[in-house]
Amino acid sequence: MDSFSYTNDSSFWQLVAKEVRRRAENDLIPLFDSLNRQMTRLDLPVTFGGRRSTAWAVMCQLFVLYDTEAPSLNRVGYLKMMLGFKRALITQGRFPQIAFRRIVANISYPSAPGRTIRQSIADTFLANGLSPTGGYTDSSMDNRILSTCFSDTVVMSLCDQVTAPPAELWKSTTACYPAHRPHFFQRIYGDIITWIQ
Repeated sequence: MDSFSYTNDSSFWQLVAKEVRRRAENDLIPLFDSLNRQMTRLDLPVTFGGRRSTAWAVMCQLFVLYDTEAPSLNRVGYLKMMLGFKRALITQGRFPQIAFRRIVANISYPSAPGRTIRQSIADTFLANGLSPTGGYTDSSMDNRILSTCFSDTVVMSLCDQVTAPPAELWKSTTACYPAHRPHFFQRIYGDIITWIQ
């Protein structure tokens, strides 16, 4: 049983996703700056920051929350969670579902033997959150870029921090949600409208 009784409410997951995204807009900037300095030190033609990096960081943080706080969600609960994410991240279309599938795939088949779930989530952010710079010529550079990053403890530590949800976020959100929970018909109507979109 989940530690919180409203994990089957899409409106709860919408609130969680909004809060993760809101905090990410400021909290991730210094981490992305540190990653970029390390990319310069390693002479790698990639950069972090902007919408792509932030979107992947948010989805990785949401996956960590799901995996640690609501791992026993059934299919209906999972679909409600995705509905909530879709409403919170409305401009990103099907990205939440695609990102979760990619994270699960990387956990199932890690980039290297013996990777933990958290390491695989950080790996997923790293591989998908970066953007090439002018020094990037073609995909033949990808293996060198990724292998260099995966073997660099500073890069991987920063990626782990990027994918860690804010401390106390789950506790504060679960504490405030019951008082702001939409009425039954509002929840049903919101789900139907989101499915149609």
